[in-house]
Amino acid sequence: MVGKITTFWPKFWIVYAGLWGAGSVAVGAYAAHGFEGDELRVLWAQTGSSYGLVHTLVLLVLTALGTAGSGCSRARVFASGCFALGLLFFSGGLFLKALCGLSLNGPYIPVGGSLFVLGWLLTAAFGFTYRQKEV
Repeated sequence: MVGKITTFWPKFWIVYAGLWGAGSVAVGAYAAHGFEGDELRVLWAQTGSSYGLVHTLVLLVLTALGTAGSGCSRARVFASGCFALGLLFFSGGLFLKALCGLSLNGPYIPVGGSLFVLGWLLTAAFGFTYRQKEV
């Protein structure tokens, strides 16, 4: 059972990052051509896309570092969770505003941004404890 759990999470983060990466590129491309003069919607979409792409890459790097070395895995796992939820709330919230004109009547976007900041701090904590595996 433990083997299945340890192989589940790296695959999960890679798939999650891949889907958000594809979505971020698609929304960014649509923003460049589909909003015809609505500068605010373009800005929301481009911001969500930029932050989305950066944080999908961070998820991939954290996954690779977790398999290539050791360190405080709790910090790495929580950082990944913060980035994943940040993508959902921050980028996802901006995408909904840009594409649908829909606001969820809550502080989802600022909460997502705060999760990104917390994720970076947890990444730094993981970095302090990181040790590359002996080959």
